[in-house]
Amino acid sequence: MLNCKIKPEEYNVNRIICNNHLFKVWDLIRNLFILLLICNQVFAEYRNDILVVRQPGDDFDQVVKGINDELNDGFSITEFVISQQTELKDLTKVINKNTPDLLVLMDNKSINLYKMYLDTEKPENPLPSISLMGVLIKNAIKDLKNASGITYEIPVVTSIVNLRSILGIKMEYIGVIHRKYMTEFVNDNTRFCKKEGINIINSILPNNSNNYSKFLLKKLNYLIQDKGIEALWVPNDNILLNPDLLNNVWIRTVKKFRIPVVVGVEVLVDPKLNFGTFAVLPDHTSMGIQASEMILRIKNNGWNASSIPVEPPVAVYKIINYKQVKKNFNVKDSQLYQVDKIYK
Repeated sequence: MLNCKIKPEEYNVNRIICNNHLFKVWDLIRNLFILLLICNQVFAEYRNDILVVRQPGDDFDQVVKGINDELNDGFSITEFVISQQTELKDLTKVINKNTPDLLVLMDNKSINLYKMYLDTEKPENPLPSISLMGVLIKNAIKDLKNASGITYEIPVVTSIVNLRSILGIKMEYIGVIHRKYMTEFVNDNTRFCKKEGINIINSILPNNSNNYSKFLLKKLNYLIQDKGIEALWVPNDNILLNPDLLNNVWIRTVKKFRIPVVVGVEVLVDPKLNFGTFAVLPDHTSMGIQASEMILRIKNNGWNASSIPVEPPVAVYKIINYKQVKKNFNVKDSQLYQVDKIYK
């Protein structure tokens, strides 16, 4: 047997060499860690912080995904998901904590909360903001400084022309019921429709009322029975489309007369409601990408959002209520080739 012995002095030398190597390794790790901290600090100085104030929901998730996919370098995206219980103090706390370079405001409640913040805090230089996913964005942000946005409403002529082609029926007279504040929006769409031989017949309701149910039923019967409209256009309006009016007036009347209904949100096309027939809507992921491009332009322009005009959505998709068009209008599957999403 080979007898291998290490002398004490040799052991001590080996231990010293080993310790020296160990110290060098730890020294290298420490230097790398310090370098990493310095890099993070430098990156933080050049990173731009974006605060997204939004409602919960799949549509909002898709928009945020589009923003994150585009702004993955040099930007930090923070989301503040609000609810009906969210108050001004909650938004103020989040803004003070995150000190964002720009706000993305999704939905009218987010916009209104930020307006309250500006009225209360009165900052000398308001943060740049982009507003989207709300009703009539141009009107909603007209009093905001350093603001731009993306509209949600697609011109109704796009929906009517497409639905007319799918159903193969005449659509010369389209009825719409709206509150007074939407008059300019409806008039703009009326002009677009006129060019396609489509006549919009509108009925106006007051902006505020305690008896919308009675007014709405009367207006619907007037348009359908007296004016003989061939389709109904229902613009987005949370007041006129609240659950009570939707179930007891809109849906009940539409089922009775079997009239095609053009709507502005996807949930209303769901066959479970048996209400909306067709909708042309913004593609939400594309809207997020569009918002990202606006953010980059605003940054390159010295964080001046007012220099960027409010834009329409760049991409849309078409949705149809398959069950309704089969039952009420005898539509064949071959007629649905141009539809992007079929709700069965």
